[in-house]
Amino acid sequence: MASVSIEIMGQHLVVSSEADAEWVRAVARSVDQKSQSIRVKMRSVNAVDLAILTALNFADELERLRGEHRQLLEQIDALNQRLSRSFIERK
Repeated sequence: MASVSIEIMGQHLVVSSEADAEWVRAVARSVDQKSQSIRVKMRSVNAVDLAILTALNFADELERLRGEHRQLLEQIDALNQRLSRSFIERK
């Protein structure tokens, strides 16, 4: 497990991760960018509230993507079933 130095919301952190260091830095940049975009909209927010709002934004995005993923899997399954039926009917 490697230690990676990152910066989020002006805070320097060292995190341990089994992921590639560049991946960890990319994720940290994403979190930092999201928090900065929220801070611009809500200028007088404290650091704790900003961290919570950032987490809520990512959680919302994650849940939306999970829903889209689930729908895509259902569409693929339905198409697969149609193809299987079509293949069986042609025999």
